[in-house]
Amino acid sequence: MKKLFLIVMLGLGVSSCTSNWEYKVVTLKGTEKESSKFDQKKFEVTDEDLNLFGKEGWELVDIYETTETVHPNFGNDQYVSGLQPNVRTAEINFVFKRKK
Repeated sequence: MKKLFLIVMLGLGVSSCTSNWEYKVVTLKGTEKESSKFDQKKFEVTDEDLNLFGKEGWELVDIYETTETVHPNFGNDQYVSGLQPNVRTAEINFVFKRKK
């Protein structure tokens, strides 16, 4: 009985290692507020947006951001006072995967 269990578990392990995956990166660009171009950007993601990918078999595996320079210092460290950050999030990238 133990040998049969071991063989079944080994078979499942080998079959899961040979799976082919398909990947998709979805990029969400932020929108600027009307008050100032130096403010943080706004990002809107709803549950419905993410559920659409889930219905197609996609699984969210990672999220990473892309930053942009807001106040360029043009090579001079004195230009940025340190009172506000020099970069902000420009895009949020969602990484999805599903079996082929």
